[in-house]
Amino acid sequence: MAAPVDEKKELDLIEKVEWRILAASSDEGKLQGLLKVYLAPLLLKAGSEHVSVRNKIISTCQTLNKLVKSPRYVPPCVLAEDGGLTPCPSIVLPVGALLDQYKGTEQPLIRHFDLIYIQHSVGKLSADEQRTLVPKALRGISSGSTASTSQLFNVILRMLPAVKAPPRGSKEDVDFREAMGLGDPEDAKFVAELLGKLLLLRTNAAGSAPSPGLTGADISFLTFDKPETWDPAAGGLNLLEARIQAVSLLASGAFTDEERFIPAIYAASSPDYRISGVGDDMLKRTSVSLEDKGLAQKLFDAHSKLPPPYRIRILGVLSKSEVATTLTDEVLAAFRRNVTTQAEPGDAMQIDGQPSAGKSSGLELNKLHRALFEFINWVARIGPSKTDYKRIGPPLVELLKDFVVAQGWPKPGRQSLDESTLRSRAYETIGILAKGASMSDNDRLSLAGWLFRSLSEDPTPDVVVNIDGALSSLTSLFKPPHNFVINTQLQSILLTYMTLKDNDGDSVRSARHAVAKWANHCLLFSDVYARWIDVLAIAGRPDERSDVVEEGQKGLDPWTYYANDDKSRTLPDWKEMVQMFFKEPIAPLNASSLWSHTRGMDIDNRGVFVNFPAQSIPAFPVAVDYCRRILFLTALKDFQVEPGWERRLGALLQSDLSTRQTIRAYLSAFTRQEHALFHLLRAAFEGMLKEDVGIAEPCARSFVDIASMSSKAILEPLASRSIELLSLVKSNKKELRVLGSRAFGILAAHPSNSPEAVANSKEALVVITKNLATAVGSELNAVEGAFLALAHLISRRIYYSAESSDSIAVNLGKILPSLDSVSSARVSTQEALFEAYSQLWTAAIQTVPDGGEADQNLHNFLSKGFIEPLLIYAKKGNEKAITAIGRLAISIAVTEAAGDSTANDTLGMILEKLYSLYEIKQAEVHFAVGEAIAAAVACWDAEVVQLTIDVQAAGASYQVSKRAARLTTVLEKLLTDCKTTKPSLLKASGIWLFCVIQHCSHLPEVQSRLRECQVAFMRLLSARDELVQETASRGLALVYEKGDSDLKGELVRDLVASFTGSGPQLKVDQETELFDAGALPTGDGKSVTSYKDIVSLANEVGDPSLVYKFMSLATNAATWSTRSAFGRFGLSNILSESEIDPKLYPKLYRYRFDPNQNVQRSMNDIWKALVKDSTTVMETHFDSIMKDLLKSILGKEWRVREASCAAISDLISGRPFPKYEPYYKDIWTAALKVLDDVKATVRNAALHLCIALSTTLVRQLEESGSTNTAKAMMNEALPFLLSDKGIESGAEDVKIFATITVMKIAKSGGDALKPYIPTMVPHLLDLLSTIEPEAINYHYQRAGEDNREKIDKLRSAMVSRSPIAEAIENCLRNVDGPVMKDFAPRLQESIKAALGMPTKIGCARVLSTLATRHGPSFAPYSPVFLTLMEKQTLDRNDEVSQNYARAAAYLLRIVPTPEAKIRFADRLVQLYLDSEDEARRQKVADAVLALSKISPDHFNALEGQLVPFAFLARHDTDDYVRREGQEVWDTHAGSTSLTVVRHLAEVVALVERCLGTPQWALKHAGALAIASAVAAVVAAGDGSGRVNSGNLRAVWPAYERALALKTFEGKEKLLEPLAGFVKASRELWGVDKELAGQLRKVAVREAKRNNDAYRPHAFTCLWKVAAVRDDLELLGEIAEIVEPCLVEEEEDQDAMDVDQPSQGAKGRVGGLDLKSRTAWAAIEAVVKGYNRTRMKQSPVAVLREVVLALESAAGGQGKAVNAQSPCVSRQQFAAIRRTFWYDCVREVLEDAVGEVAAADDGNGTPLSDKQEIVRWFFNTLDLGADDTGTEDQRLARVKAVKATIQLGKTHAGFEADSGWRSETKDVVGKALERERSLEVQKAWRDCLLLLK
Repeated sequence: MAAPVDEKKELDLIEKVEWRILAASSDEGKLQGLLKVYLAPLLLKAGSEHVSVRNKIISTCQTLNKLVKSPRYVPPCVLAEDGGLTPCPSIVLPVGALLDQYKGTEQPLIRHFDLIYIQHSVGKLSADEQRTLVPKALRGISSGSTASTSQLFNVILRMLPAVKAPPRGSKEDVDFREAMGLGDPEDAKFVAELLGKLLLLRTNAAGSAPSPGLTGADISFLTFDKPETWDPAAGGLNLLEARIQAVSLLASGAFTDEERFIPAIYAASSPDYRISGVGDDMLKRTSVSLEDKGLAQKLFDAHSKLPPPYRIRILGVLSKSEVATTLTDEVLAAFRRNVTTQAEPGDAMQIDGQPSAGKSSGLELNKLHRALFEFINWVARIGPSKTDYKRIGPPLVELLKDFVVAQGWPKPGRQSLDESTLRSRAYETIGILAKGASMSDNDRLSLAGWLFRSLSEDPTPDVVVNIDGALSSLTSLFKPPHNFVINTQLQSILLTYMTLKDNDGDSVRSARHAVAKWANHCLLFSDVYARWIDVLAIAGRPDERSDVVEEGQKGLDPWTYYANDDKSRTLPDWKEMVQMFFKEPIAPLNASSLWSHTRGMDIDNRGVFVNFPAQSIPAFPVAVDYCRRILFLTALKDFQVEPGWERRLGALLQSDLSTRQTIRAYLSAFTRQEHALFHLLRAAFEGMLKEDVGIAEPCARSFVDIASMSSKAILEPLASRSIELLSLVKSNKKELRVLGSRAFGILAAHPSNSPEAVANSKEALVVITKNLATAVGSELNAVEGAFLALAHLISRRIYYSAESSDSIAVNLGKILPSLDSVSSARVSTQEALFEAYSQLWTAAIQTVPDGGEADQNLHNFLSKGFIEPLLIYAKKGNEKAITAIGRLAISIAVTEAAGDSTANDTLGMILEKLYSLYEIKQAEVHFAVGEAIAAAVACWDAEVVQLTIDVQAAGASYQVSKRAARLTTVLEKLLTDCKTTKPSLLKASGIWLFCVIQHCSHLPEVQSRLRECQVAFMRLLSARDELVQETASRGLALVYEKGDSDLKGELVRDLVASFTGSGPQLKVDQETELFDAGALPTGDGKSVTSYKDIVSLANEVGDPSLVYKFMSLATNAATWSTRSAFGRFGLSNILSESEIDPKLYPKLYRYRFDPNQNVQRSMNDIWKALVKDSTTVMETHFDSIMKDLLKSILGKEWRVREASCAAISDLISGRPFPKYEPYYKDIWTAALKVLDDVKATVRNAALHLCIALSTTLVRQLEESGSTNTAKAMMNEALPFLLSDKGIESGAEDVKIFATITVMKIAKSGGDALKPYIPTMVPHLLDLLSTIEPEAINYHYQRAGEDNREKIDKLRSAMVSRSPIAEAIENCLRNVDGPVMKDFAPRLQESIKAALGMPTKIGCARVLSTLATRHGPSFAPYSPVFLTLMEKQTLDRNDEVSQNYARAAAYLLRIVPTPEAKIRFADRLVQLYLDSEDEARRQKVADAVLALSKISPDHFNALEGQLVPFAFLARHDTDDYVRREGQEVWDTHAGSTSLTVVRHLAEVVALVERCLGTPQWALKHAGALAIASAVAAVVAAGDGSGRVNSGNLRAVWPAYERALALKTFEGKEKLLEPLAGFVKASRELWGVDKELAGQLRKVAVREAKRNNDAYRPHAFTCLWKVAAVRDDLELLGEIAEIVEPCLVEEEEDQDAMDVDQPSQGAKGRVGGLDLKSRTAWAAIEAVVKGYNRTRMKQSPVAVLREVVLALESAAGGQGKAVNAQSPCVSRQQFAAIRRTFWYDCVREVLEDAVGEVAAADDGNGTPLSDKQEIVRWFFNTLDLGADDTGTEDQRLARVKAVKATIQLGKTHAGFEADSGWRSETKDVVGKALERERSLEVQKAWRDCLLLLK
């Protein structure tokens, strides 16, 4: 039965509450109070278990709703459909209690009513109240029901404007999450998602609009399905402002990066820059990992739903996520979504309530596509390593192809810039995708064909690069070999586009470069089609692009092709190439099945030119030459293809007999005419018959090279066509004539040609040669060719078959002219004959004519006819002449024995002539001489002669065998000459000996003398000529190769001995030649060569030491040459077999770093050969090597010094420090010493050594910190670097490097640096000045004061940015207490001793750093430095003093004792007071200002000293001091006068001290300061209503002293507060008569001063004092004082007529000169100098006294008023009247009129006199004047007239005088008519009203 009781009880309670509410309904305040108490408990009953109670609550709430919406509340509330209330502006319900109740209950009805009333009043709360409610509302929001949560979220949005996010990164920002009630991650995540959805919400006039990205439930949640929810006009929220608030909240610390990431993307995509800017910032700062697969999935889901702006942003984010590339389905969907769909509605988000455009613009779509391609490009680059590319690669390729096709393919439909960019990107992405995608060969080939066609036909230039790039990417997919079908199709595609003409069909450009590249990368090197493409690339078209040619050349070079391939190198089949190039037409295979039309080149059946149409004919010699090279490479199986192989192959073919024999053996197997060799020879033959020299010459060269080693059988078909070669023989080009002659000799002399045919060929040539005497030009060229061809024809006929050649060689003496007979012919003709005779003499054919002198004395005939002419050219270095001399010896029959001295010894004569050529300078020519000597004595046994054979010879009857005796004699001769000291003969003999051994080493005569040859070559190693050194070294290698084991051992021992220092000794006598002629010229056309010459020269000069100097020079040159020559050409093989003397290692190690690259390379080879275990050897011999290097680095030879630097650097590199610690300091010493070497290259090597040392030290410090090794290195290096050999060195380079090293050490030293900081920092501070460029000091000394100041600022800035300053800062980081103990005294000394400005600035900044960063450890020393700053702050350089001032300010922070601070402040004040010029005062002002800014708290502690000083300084006469004092005052005192009063005693004391100094500047500053203090005291009294008499008494003595000073500029400021002081001190002077008298005396005295500029101010002060001294009557005295000014003005009337502006004048006086201003001040002083008390009593009488006094002062009698012509109305006062007088009249008369009611003028003043006074004032107001100034001046005149009328009406009896009124009306009316200004007219009308 308890239930009904509870129910009834609850109903009764509700009833009572309801009645109490109804009872208070008429009292709004009471109603609100009741609701505040009872509303929440009342609504709590809605959760009752009794239905009746719940119904009663509903009823009560309805009643409550009616009360809340009562009409007396404005505007009325409207009940919503769901029972809710729209906001009402009057009643404020208890929102906080309702919100707490909402959060604390689960009853839906309670929550419903809570939310209704929360919504009603939440908007009426203050911002602070809303701010406190937001965390309550947010806390637990994620756990509520959807319906109530949506309403609560709406409430939160209404309160968001009150939430102010703290600054990012602040402590408040860190705690903001908890402060906002979002500590629960679920709540934060939920709110972030809702805010993100809010950013996607769209609305329009009808309410919500379709919102992509939001579901219907989302939209209902945010809008309640009501239009007015987001309609501000209907009381709803403003969506735009809500978004801005939401983004601001998201950007705060309330959310983590993960929670706000998706909303941040939405925000960044907004069209509103206020939202997008914040969103961008959030994305830039996010730390979210994009490798979260769930996040990537969310992004893809959002991408699928949102409009383009959002998709653009999302794609940008996805382009940074690798995991996104693994979601293959989503990637494909994204592509289709953005490319295959049509433009869709854009983002219609509102901006200021207006929706955006409905569709995406073309620009937007371009942006979208760009973003898409960036993403796809990312997928293409990252995807293959992340996922199965089979699913995504090929589909994406197809989609991209479809995109390109959709634009138009192969030609695009439109060619806008954006579309071209997208097209380019598409092609690029295709290439990347295809490279990683898994595609079938057919698909890839199809894609390649598609891209080739695109490249050929797409007309867009910008796209071509990307198509070409895509093709390049595909090349990696076609690595050969391929199957037959693919290979064939690929060949077809490439051949098609290689032969396609540029303008053929739809083609717009050549694809030849891409084709050549594909051929080189995608087809085997052995593929003949690929090589054909390369041939066409090189010369297939005229004017081919260089890149195409280069690619073709790469393809033909086996070294380039196989450079990065370790597989076996397969060459193309030269036979197959010959067959394809020169036999069959080449066309694309199956081209018709691949493409719609044939694209092969136009061909015709033209024999070997079948594949070379007219435009491609330049490719013919390329093809021939390439076939030749591959033929030779095929024949030479052991030939190594490496860089330079072509040059090396050519050299072997010309000079190596075994190489030619190998090739000849290979070619001898090919004898059938059907063989490819014949076709190649035929092609070359046909080619050299072409008229085009560019084709003929390379073909001829190829033909000669191949034919010279081919069999007779293969040449037979071409032999009959030899006559066709006559055109080449007669060519105008020398090279072609030579090649043609050789080819003619090979073919025309062929055995298959009958003797008659050969005779005919000979006859044809003979006919041509007969024109020698008369031929010129081309005919002479033909003659030269004929001689060559004739010689080749005869000699080769003999080689083919000596038996069948007897008849052809007859009568040659008559056919060929002797050489002496053609001595006057041109050189080319003679050289042709030299060559012709050489060919004949080599074949042992005598060319001596029958009969005559030749028969009688063959020796003389040969000498005169041949040897002597040849010798003439031989001495000129003509190698053909030299060769001819040697070959002449072969044709001579030698019967005499060796040593026979027969006079007719022709061979001996020939040898002597050859020996005589040793003086030829060109060393290379001596090789020809050596070959000639070898040919002369060894004949056909010499290899150089055997190389002449270029046909398949039969028999050897023509071969002359060696002449053994002669050979032995020659060897003895050469070995003897190799011992001479004559440089030129020594050089020649060595080279000749080398040639003899090279070509005759197989002969026993040479074999037996090899030991002697070894000795000779050992000596030649010391030759100074580098070629001789190489020759000697080669000779040693050759001797070593040919010698036996004993010889090899001896050779090794001699070499090692030479190298280790006991090598060749230079012994001299008087005739020993030490230098080549001309090497040391004496200046008179002679030169020093022998020892005797040196002695003679020394005697002439008088310096015997020259002998030793020259000998040393010669020895050093020989020694060095020995070392350099030692390492050449294979000597490492010799040394590697011998025992190594340990002494060799240091020498050899150093030479590995020789400046000469050849020496360096050779020594490295030797080192590798000698030292099998380099590490062990280096460890074992480290000390000996290091000692030797340290000795050598300071040697005399620059090469040795340079090599030693590099060697030491390499030696210590990577080696543990203990290993070289004993030498570390010595290394630094030597390195820095050599750093100043005279030789630039040595300096550079030393610099690199120093850099290595520095780098090692710094790296050790960085990696090891303060380990023992680092400390050990520091202990050795740093003291040295800081010494006079380092940063204090006189050598600039040494100094700079040492400084740089010290700076690096400072940066990385860490704790290891501490012991050196006291030494380092002072050194670095000194460097700031010494390292400063001298140019700065030069310009500084010549600059003006202003420019010096600018330069000083630049220098100061340079110090702060200097690397040295950074090094100092790095050192200071490591300062601690122990370091400070040593550092402080050193720093103090540095500050005292500093001279340079940069050093001083650096010292100041060190102090600042120590005070701020090392305060505790530096504090004990700070008082000493603060005392030191008292002097340093006065440095004469402004920048220095200011920096020290700042340092002092920082020091003040840490000074431990207050006494030191007070002393410093007092010292600054004293320095100021003791200053003798403004410079010192400026320095003090800088110091005080620095204290004010940098240490404001400490400044405040010293305000008793510094604030009064600042007050004084702000009145200094120097602008700079005054400005800085004002800044300090404004900072610490402000504008209030109370601060002055608070420090009045100190201020007065300072002023007294200033007034007592002899310095006028300080006196004036003190005077101005006391005047300002007086004004402040008076102002403080005015503000409080009562002036402190004590303060007035305190300031008066100093003020009086200041006023007593002589007049100075600005003294008028002292007068300004005087009147105020007099007024404020009334109580004082009222009882103190002495003070009263002093005040009067001061005012009168100042007015009587004679300073013209000061006088106007004194007059003004005088009348102001008179105005406040009602106990004085000063009018008469004032008139007397000012009278001279007024009288003077009268006498000098012209001066008043000129309105001259005074300089610097402002305001109304700006148009008056000084005299005019003085006159006005005088007039004003008289007019306003009346007694104010008497004015109240008798205004008219006082006015009369004023007028009479003024008239008297202006020169009148002073007894009559003179109303008709007042003195003020004079013309000279016109400007004064307009400027000042009108206002003055108004003020005075208004003062008089105001006192009329209380005045009693009836006594003593007649009415006429009163009227006269009024008329006097009227007549001064220019009423009849037309021009009375500006509008303001005219208005002032009207007001003066009005005051005069009022005076006349109220006191002069004019009220009853109708005549006066009429007269005055007339004057006023006329003035009104003349007036233009409406305001002035209105004032005139007011005057007329007064006159009615």
